[in-house]
Amino acid sequence: MADDGDAVLSDVDEEDPLPPSPPPSTSSSQKSPSPSQPQPQPHAQAQRLHDLAAELEEERRLRRKAEESLAEAEKRSERVKALAQNVLRKHDDLKTEASTASSMLTSGFERISAKASPSAAASPAPLPTSQKYSSGLPAIAYGVLKRANDIVDDLLSQIDAANRDRDRAREQMEHRNYQIAIEVSELEASLASRSAHCDSLSKSLSDKDAEISDLRNNLAFLETKLDAQRPMLADQIACASKVYDEIREVVKLVDADAASALSDSVFVWKETDVEESLKVSLEGTKMAYDLATIALHKVGAWVDKKESKVRDLEARVDELLREKEHIGVLLRSALQSNTSEVLKVAEDGLREAGIEVGLKKRREHRPGSMEKDEVYTLAGELENSMKESQVKIVELQHLVEALRAESGLLRTRLEGQEKEIAQLRKQIKHLEEKERVANESVEGLMMDVTAAEEEIKRWKMAAEEEAEAGKAIEQEFETQLSSLNKELDEAKQAMLELENKLKFKEETAAAAMAARDAAEKSLKLADMRSTRLRERLEEINRQLEESDNRRDSSNRNGHRYMCWPWQWLGLNYVRLPPTEADQTSNEMELSEPLI
Repeated sequence: MADDGDAVLSDVDEEDPLPPSPPPSTSSSQKSPSPSQPQPQPHAQAQRLHDLAAELEEERRLRRKAEESLAEAEKRSERVKALAQNVLRKHDDLKTEASTASSMLTSGFERISAKASPSAAASPAPLPTSQKYSSGLPAIAYGVLKRANDIVDDLLSQIDAANRDRDRAREQMEHRNYQIAIEVSELEASLASRSAHCDSLSKSLSDKDAEISDLRNNLAFLETKLDAQRPMLADQIACASKVYDEIREVVKLVDADAASALSDSVFVWKETDVEESLKVSLEGTKMAYDLATIALHKVGAWVDKKESKVRDLEARVDELLREKEHIGVLLRSALQSNTSEVLKVAEDGLREAGIEVGLKKRREHRPGSMEKDEVYTLAGELENSMKESQVKIVELQHLVEALRAESGLLRTRLEGQEKEIAQLRKQIKHLEEKERVANESVEGLMMDVTAAEEEIKRWKMAAEEEAEAGKAIEQEFETQLSSLNKELDEAKQAMLELENKLKFKEETAAAAMAARDAAEKSLKLADMRSTRLRERLEEINRQLEESDNRRDSSNRNGHRYMCWPWQWLGLNYVRLPPTEADQTSNEMELSEPLI
């Protein structure tokens, strides 16, 4: 609009000088006619009047057109003034809207920054309602503030949620770290014991490796000595052959028929091949072992026969003992009347036989040996005493037979014999008591041995079970350790995810701050554009004033333009632009920076 006003004013300034006077018309030519064409004077005057009337009519027509154009120019100037007033009114409205929007943005961003700042003591005042601002810059500013407030509220809620999640995750991580520390300490203790056990096992393994290396060295040394031991192997085969022959002779002594059925020795020494010689030695040893088992069975059968004979003899001795007891009963019944005489005779007979001396020695030796040293010595002593008692019983049997033959003659001696028999019974009872005690002690020792064996078996089974339980516990610890490692990895992953979320929220907050900075920059830009618009409006006002002044000066000098045919020549001498199109374009140009 200002450019168009400048163009109009420049056109008026350029058209300030007077237009050139029109050239002389045909009347001047008529005033100076050529003498070569003479006309009559009345006809020339009539023609001149007619030309003057035509010129006057033309001047009148031009004057009317000039007046019409002047009226149209005044109308256009009125429209320009109205447009300038509208522009000024719009400028004032825009100025108020810009101030309102700037104050709104300033107060709104202060409230938003106070809301976003963590050091805010009290809650900031709420934003104004949207019903007050329906259009213009306040509506745009309210939309910007509303959007920024919503973004800040979302960011604050997200930050609060992130802080709560962070605190909850931190508490969970601390609790889990405490549990993990306890479990790790337990695992470290178990691992320390296991490591000590592993160290001992490694030491034993190193010892075993050393032993294996020693054995390998010994094996190599023995392999080197193998050739030197071939003569010894030959001697061994020869000795095995001799052993086989000797065992065969033993079998022949026990059972000649079975010995005749046995094969001869097949031991053959091969000097060229040691392996074959070892095989021959092994086969010969197996044959000797088989022959030894046969000999063992044969000798066992022979021993069984001998033992059966011994058992028969023992049964006979038992029968004799029973007969002895029966004889003692008969003697006791027969000698009740003359006990003293019989005892004297028995003492004399026993003294003559030398039995009393042995019994006295036995009685003297027996009380001194009441100590219980060891089980085997006691068993040997009991066996010796039993043998002595058996010998004495045999002797007594012989004496009883002699007394039976001389019963009629030796009744006086039966009392002494009965007394000796009573002593012998006491001694036998004493020996039986010792035998019973020895048997009980042997049984107790056997029970103790069996209990010890059972206890050893139980300890062995318990040790095996403990070893298996230790292996199971170790496997369980390993599984727990692996599960703890997995939980640690999951916790680390969760921490990474939380850190990523926090980073994302920090980036969102940074984006919000950047948006706030951008809004502040847009406000500054709006202020700059409002100042530019204000300057342009001032420039337009100045140009309007200049145009008014020029219009006044042109109105004062308007008679100079009345005679020149501007419209007849097709020119717009005031140079005014189209009103409607210029007004809409100027309004769009003014509202473009605000949009």
